[in-house]
This record gives sequence, C-alpha cells and structure tokens, in this order.
Amino acid sequence: MENSLIKVVNQDGQLVVSSRQVAENFGKQHGHVMEKIAGLETEIQPIENSSGYFIPTEYKDLKGELRKEYLLTRDGFTLTVMGFTGAKALQWKLKYIEAFNKMEQALKEQQPVFALPQTYKEVLL
Repeated sequence: MENSLIKVVNQDGQLVVSSRQVAENFGKQHGHVMEKIAGLETEIQPIENSSGYFIPTEYKDLKGELRKEYLLTRDGFTLTVMGFTGAKALQWKLKYIEAFNKMEQALKEQQPVFALPQTYKEVLL
C-alpha cells in the first residue's frame, strides 16, 4: 500500500471526507458509493437525522458542471465503509482512523486551556 496522505478536511469545525475520495481510495465507482450512502440515509431517517453522518454538497467536474457528492463525518465514513471487504479495504480503514485521530488531536492541541477556579473565593474574585 502506498503512503499517500488521506484528505480529511475541517468543514465548519467538523472533520469530513468526500464521497469521491472514498470511492477513489476503495477502488469503487462514485455512483455506487452515492447509492450506498442514499440507502443508509433512508434507513437512518426514521431513527434520527442523517446530517450528523452525511452532508449533501456539490462539486464542479472537469467540464465545469455541478455534480452531487457527500461529505462524510467520521461516523458517516465508518457506516459507509463498514461493509467494504478485502485487504485494501482494511488498509484504508486503518489509514482513515489514523488520519481522523491525528486531526482530532491537532485540533485539541489548538484549544486554549483556561484554569478553572479551585475555590469558592476564586470564583467571587
């Protein structure tokens, strides 16, 4: 397996990966990945809102035409690729887990840490 970087992006404070990249990384057709996500959305909707997993969006193709895609949160990614099998799928799952964990840790390290008051008197000051 090659050591290419996984493109996880921060979309309004949420870590996501595009359905196109999932298709590319797993050797799937984007249309098939979109169908899988649409099926998952249909199953999720009666239980809860699927926007915590899949964010519908668009991109411009090489012709400049708008095409549909999804941005997948970590949970959406996990739901989508859970059914993918084979050695390549396992390798990519491990790489994505590592990438999300690294990004999450980097974001945590950027958060300012404030000292909490230790006593009631400090709260009043």
